Amino acid sequence: MCRLDRIEWILAPMDGITDCHYRNAWQEVFGSFSRMEKAVSPFVTLVRGKKVKRSHLSDLFPENNRMKVEPQILGNEPELYLPMAEALAGMGYVSVNWNLGCPMRQVASKQRGSGLLPYPEKIDAFLSQVLPSSPLSISVKIRLGYSHAEEVFPVVEVLNRYPLDYVAVHPRTGRQLYEGTADWEKFDQARRLLKHPCIYNGDVDSVEKAEAFAARFPMVRRVMIGRGVVADPFLPCRLSGFSIAEEEKPVYFARFVAVLWRNYRQGGLPEKAALQRQKLFWSRFRGDFVPEGAFEAVKQVENADAYEEVCRKAFGEAGMEVWEKAK
Repeated sequence: MCRLDRIEWILAPMDGITDCHYRNAWQEVFGSFSRMEKAVSPFVTLVRGKKVKRSHLSDLFPENNRMKVEPQILGNEPELYLPMAEALAGMGYVSVNWNLGCPMRQVASKQRGSGLLPYPEKIDAFLSQVLPSSPLSISVKIRLGYSHAEEVFPVVEVLNRYPLDYVAVHPRTGRQLYEGTADWEKFDQARRLLKHPCIYNGDVDSVEKAEAFAARFPMVRRVMIGRGVVADPFLPCRLSGFSIAEEEKPVYFARFVAVLWRNYRQGGLPEKAALQRQKLFWSRFRGDFVPEGAFEAVKQVENADAYEEVCRKAFGEAGMEVWEKAK
């Protein structure tokens, strides 16, 4: 575990999942047991117009965030960047992350996210136009490429020309989505060529994998974790050297689920949308802290009362009191 003491854990952006309601719930329940104190937000798209509507940035309202958050933007139009940057600066942000990693086909097909990686000249044009007047410092999150891993190297050459805060690397291609394993060999090659601080992202979903990574890459001091945290919200605690007793985990998990539900209901989501989000979370939870059969029951609920009743039964007597207090 000593190798992990030096690592700063960052909650990775996951579109439609790690929004402010999720981030706040995680921080409220588990924040005191972890060194994961910062998150990169799911992307906000660049939009046309001289001003960005405040409603477009609701996930980033400072008053709505318990964790320290760095905004992430998605787009390839340099002329749309400045209004967004000014809006974020007006909210108190000092930096922004540019998403060149999203693998979703509907995004990549528009040469956004990882779909822009085969076009280093367009990345160059974007940065050359936005950086001179940007009120925010800029970092970039990339993959190894879209179609093949060799695409990363011309991109690294471009990124090295600019004063970026850092470059985060997920060592898969866009076409891979999340299939296969993260390519540490190609990550190492890209890391060695980068002139910027490098953040790692990809497949750190256990202490064992984290220790293996830290042993191989002791020079990498910041790691983003996303899917592993959503599956197992206790993971950042273990990575930070904190241990929650096995018999206490069901109660903490009950509280976490209750706070998630409360946050989405209080956040103004319609009941149906809030329910769909809970079903998404339950479909991803993995571990012995998850009550047996609970997901199957959650899938069947059609209203808020039914969902709350399923949760009460699933958590049993030990979790019911926690659930009632938290929600």
